[in-house]
Amino acid sequence: MDFKKIFAICFLTLNLGLVGCTATVVDSGESDYLIGNRTAGTSALSSPDEGDSQSLIIFDKTVRRIHQFSLDDMKHTRALGVLSPEFDHYVLFGQSGNYIVDLSKKGLSIFNKYNQANHQPIKFQGEPVSAALLSSKGLLVVYDDLMSVGMLKLDANGEVLKSWVGGAAVSGSSSIAAGDLNVDGKLILAMSDGSIVLVDPEQSMTQKAWVKEPAFDSGLSGIKWLAPLSYNANLVMIRTNTKLVLLDLNSKVIVSSYDIVDTLVKVSRFTDPHIVLSNANAVKVVYAEGTQIKEKVFHLHTKKFEMNYLMNSNLDLSRDTWSFVDTKSKVQYFYNDLDASKKSRRFVRYRFSDTLAANNLDVADDTQVEIGSNFIFALYPSELGRATRYDIDTEAKSEVKLFNLKYIPAN
Repeated sequence: MDFKKIFAICFLTLNLGLVGCTATVVDSGESDYLIGNRTAGTSALSSPDEGDSQSLIIFDKTVRRIHQFSLDDMKHTRALGVLSPEFDHYVLFGQSGNYIVDLSKKGLSIFNKYNQANHQPIKFQGEPVSAALLSSKGLLVVYDDLMSVGMLKLDANGEVLKSWVGGAAVSGSSSIAAGDLNVDGKLILAMSDGSIVLVDPEQSMTQKAWVKEPAFDSGLSGIKWLAPLSYNANLVMIRTNTKLVLLDLNSKVIVSSYDIVDTLVKVSRFTDPHIVLSNANAVKVVYAEGTQIKEKVFHLHTKKFEMNYLMNSNLDLSRDTWSFVDTKSKVQYFYNDLDASKKSRRFVRYRFSDTLAANNLDVADDTQVEIGSNFIFALYPSELGRATRYDIDTEAKSEVKLFNLKYIPAN
């Protein structure tokens, strides 16, 4: 993989709420060649199959434990010890069964709602770099840095029904370039030769081999990123260095295509798949609506701007919002990471249809952060335990403290 990229970093006109960009050379590539989303220390607060979650799961880097918080009443509901707490840990949440998936180097654990752990239901030799969880169908796919693909079928409580680990050579001599689960439970894989393969995960686990439909040629080369659309299981967005396309899996035809001539700033599956581009005068959000790829342009006003770096991007067409967090600190990645810098962050939300700036909030320094449709959650680096929830519209603040007391050993 080529992890050397050149892209532009956004800066935003703070007083006018409009967006512009300037070019910078940085290292990136961390969003490319993955299955699902890149692993993170906090669970996403929305999923394409189950919608918004009122529970947040986070790996506390201070006390090296997993916490679960209820966001509607801002309560700490449980804490879990992990194997090998000295390693980085990444979490996923199965809303329907209230179970937690914990990923770490060579490790996978699943905690059910009774806090009972199933350690190492499958084993990796590498470190998980990305994962796709379709909780409504009990499907989990984990991809590691040695190109192993682990699959699990889970019941409603997070118990493992079956599993299998396969290699990346799914079809012929080609290997996986990118992939994801769609809402129907099919694993869509783009291969290194440009072909597309539809995999049946459950049958693959049953037969301990790749069970798939015949591969077909997409007509694309150099595929780096793939994202199914939640509103139509037959449509998938695919990115190469020069194009963003919509591919219809039934007709096997590209139904819409967009040439990437501006500089790539961010790629995101949250909530609706999209990319963010920049040039000297504007930022463009490029997305899918129906069967067409469209763009929304945010123009630069050149006076009194502040230089900021884009950390994440969330497009929610059903709510008519585009939200992002930026920072004055230098960040270097295409993928979403709200904790890549923990200084000088702010949250901005636009009404997407007419680009009205609806919200502009500071994010607390030195905190682990996750953002939902209505709340900003921040976990402080406190050994005693401290977390806050900010209501995005009212800016009201709720706080919970001292939830780590019971885990502090007595002298």
